Amino acid sequence: MTVTIDDGRPRCRWASDELLARYHDEEWGVWPASDEAAFELLTLELFQAGLSWRTVLHKREGFRRAFHGFAVERVAAMGEEDIVRLLRDPAIVRHRGKIAATIANARAVQALQAEHGSLRAYLRTLPADPRLAHPLLRRHLAFFGPTTCESFLQAAGIISAPHEPSCWRWLAGGTPS
Repeated sequence: MTVTIDDGRPRCRWASDELLARYHDEEWGVWPASDEAAFELLTLELFQAGLSWRTVLHKREGFRRAFHGFAVERVAAMGEEDIVRLLRDPAIVRHRGKIAATIANARAVQALQAEHGSLRAYLRTLPADPRLAHPLLRRHLAFFGPTTCESFLQAAGIISAPHEPSCWRWLAGGTPS
């Protein structure tokens, strides 16, 4: 079954409210426009582990505030005091391990940027197979298991996002109009 929101276009089942439908239509399966957008996607996928995408996406603005708009250098500079502060922030998912992993991942992204010129350049080197890409990402990123890896690869457009056959994006070839 697909979901239809206001405009009459059928969507994948999970795009069940306006925010999820907008993400489905405009972002899911689309190559990130910048390193900050790629880092944001990595972080949101990390926080999604064990939760619903709805929960994470509805807290997205809180994550953006908490992590300085996903400016890699600012997040990399965060420390224990920031972790303690964020553990009290109801606008985000308050999980010490995921908050600490986000900071560690910002530092890893800085290293990848130094080595490859940008995070996006590094991501372009990944194989389009989650079983092969996961060990390469896991070497650098904390809290990034095989399921999170596959979800990230789909969300970033590195591998095809699995649209339902009656979804307008599937019918349009999987890319937004």
